[in-house]
Amino acid sequence: MAPGLGLLSVLLGLAGALPGAVAAQEECQHPRYVITAKGGSISITCSYHQSLLGVFLMQRCGPNLIQVIYYEDGTEPTVDKRVSGRIAFSGSQHNLTITIQRLQPEDTNTYICQFIVEKGEVWGPETLVVVTANTCQEARLTHIVLPVVLAVGFLLIGLGAVCVLRWTQIKKLCWEKDKSSVCVVYEDMSCNRHNTMSNPNHYE
Repeated sequence: MAPGLGLLSVLLGLAGALPGAVAAQEECQHPRYVITAKGGSISITCSYHQSLLGVFLMQRCGPNLIQVIYYEDGTEPTVDKRVSGRIAFSGSQHNLTITIQRLQPEDTNTYICQFIVEKGEVWGPETLVVVTANTCQEARLTHIVLPVVLAVGFLLIGLGAVCVLRWTQIKKLCWEKDKSSVCVVYEDMSCNRHNTMSNPNHYE
């Protein structure tokens, strides 16, 4: 696994722990997130244990949802052309596993099970799918670039801290010098004119 994917897995796990738009306890959708390489496959299971008319698998597109499939027992499934020829089904509409094969980076998205019931619809808690590139060259590049970027970042932070500290010291020294000069001038002005002369006055 390339550097950063471990952290990404943790972040996705935290995202998956967030509450979804769940309307009833009878529905279930898993997994909550998947990270897979380009060309790989994923399986999403949509389960509903009450009376059910059919099930959609939807994909988020900004604020909108796009239909990926519609499955109903006893009828031919409806499949979007973007995944046509690379999708498979197993189980029934009450416990349906949808497998998408030959994944591409553009398949990265959030997928949601939508259960159609007599009184409306029920939504699953969502599955986040991340498809990564899978070439040796890109993997080597990631291994090289990430440490360099981190090293440069820490170096810049260190230099910035040193510059700020040095600038603060310089300002403090200048302030102390100015304050000292003001005191000397005040002391000189408080003396009589004769005492302020550093050289004899030949005109007196």
